[in-house]
Amino acid sequence: MRYITTDKLRPGQRLANSLALSNRTLLLRRGKELTPALIRKIGALGYQGLYIEDELSEGLEITDVISSDLRRKTRNELQLLFLNVSTNSTGNIKKHFNTLKSLSKKIVEQVVRNRTTMINLVDLRAYDDYTYSHSLNVAVVSIIIGMALKLSHSSIQELAIGALIHDIGKMRVDKGILNKPDKLTPEEFEHMKQHSRLGYEYLLNNADISENSKIATLYHHERMDGKGYPEGLSGENIPLYSRIISVADVYDALTSDRPYRKAMLPSDAIEYIMGGFGTAFDPDIVKAITKKVAPYPIGTCVRLSNDEIGIVVRNYEETSLRPAVKLIKDNKPTSTIVDLTHDRSMLHVTVKEIINL
Repeated sequence: MRYITTDKLRPGQRLANSLALSNRTLLLRRGKELTPALIRKIGALGYQGLYIEDELSEGLEITDVISSDLRRKTRNELQLLFLNVSTNSTGNIKKHFNTLKSLSKKIVEQVVRNRTTMINLVDLRAYDDYTYSHSLNVAVVSIIIGMALKLSHSSIQELAIGALIHDIGKMRVDKGILNKPDKLTPEEFEHMKQHSRLGYEYLLNNADISENSKIATLYHHERMDGKGYPEGLSGENIPLYSRIISVADVYDALTSDRPYRKAMLPSDAIEYIMGGFGTAFDPDIVKAITKKVAPYPIGTCVRLSNDEIGIVVRNYEETSLRPAVKLIKDNKPTSTIVDLTHDRSMLHVTVKEIINL
């Protein structure tokens, strides 16, 4: 299987993963052959890309760090919780928080079980599913960073629940500003910046979770250089969970399609984060994410600096920019695999760019 962007989908290709809408409705089953009508529908729903099975990716299996069923259940529960918060409904709030705490423990268990796995899978989501998928992805990336930093299991549990609800304060922001498709005015941005404090205040009064998890949501927009918000904290005065969530939040936001901009490639998003080393982001956390998130996920087609074309088949934590690549000739896979990390004859060869085939 391999990931390709929606604009490169062609009739006759087959889905490698089932697609479900945010309301739990199954859209397309795995193995479904794409038609022109289905491709138009997928594009209209806002999917930025899909996983397909074809000759180029034959034999490649990409495993997510958590199960699709757990992803679906967590997104649905986040949707219910956020709906209650936005409508000021308090009847089921305790139940939703308890369910989410239970789900967060399962997420941690599954990620820990896959402790050697780099993040290679691009999350498939539609525009209307962004908020809930984003919250879940930030939690998964935060957990993986926490593991890389060797946090205790109990600390990772606290981090996970804080990451899942880091944006809960946005449900208290004016909906016209929250859903605006264009760039915010300075006044609107000042209003939007209140979401972290609004979320924290809501959690103080309504959520039976640890104070550390609540605090994590308050300071996840602070910067190492003191130029963040809401309080302009700097360096280690920013709580560790908040520093972790900050990096995970930016990474997932950058790699997501939005109505007003296209998603960045994972490699470009990682480079952006590296650019904030020590200014926007904690250096140790930047180092951790560059090891655990694959810039060139398995199944990605790339052009090498020697103009060879291939598909990524393996990644390495310590040298994530130098994957193993199966070469492609005349749009057909070959049996030749070049390992940019371990093949001494390839020391001067790099990945030049990601391509769509």
